[in-house]
Amino acid sequence: MSRLFRIGLWFLLLCGSGSLWAEADFIIHDVQLQERQGQYQLSLLIDYRLSRVALEALSNGVPLTFELKVTVEKVDGSLWEHRPLEMTLQHQIRYHALTGLYRVVDLMGDEQESFVTQDAALYALGEYSDIKLISKQQLDPETKYRMRLRADLDIESLPLPLQPLAYFHRGWKLSSGWTQWPLKP
Repeated sequence: MSRLFRIGLWFLLLCGSGSLWAEADFIIHDVQLQERQGQYQLSLLIDYRLSRVALEALSNGVPLTFELKVTVEKVDGSLWEHRPLEMTLQHQIRYHALTGLYRVVDLMGDEQESFVTQDAALYALGEYSDIKLISKQQLDPETKYRMRLRADLDIESLPLPLQPLAYFHRGWKLSSGWTQWPLKP
């Protein structure tokens, strides 16, 4: 067997093995958008189901960064039209082998929490409550808007040696895809 054939076969096995990322998915649910004192606030849960490669990396001390993208846009607006709101929230989960604890860090506010189990840390990572979005005054009452959400694993935050593998391996491409809800001022 030629060397090139073996390398190609290894690459196909690595990228084509469904068992490495089966059941990996991010699911956004329990979305609540409420207006309080003229300000829209968002609460939601994200079920982070990580692939085997992501779980293995986490258990070996690789920090994983997650982004929640939130936009508010006109329903009939064009692609280039200004959006009243575009924000990205970043959180990271880390495992510390010496303490045996998982740490969830809010990268925007430097808040941290520690957890004994991976499941508890992932649940806390996906729990968002009372995120201040946009004031009601910033929206035209005669216009229909929608709020769009997307949760992703940030591949570019991985350690540099892992990034090339992550770009070509489906087990690292974890996302909820865009979901949307109507927003009426």
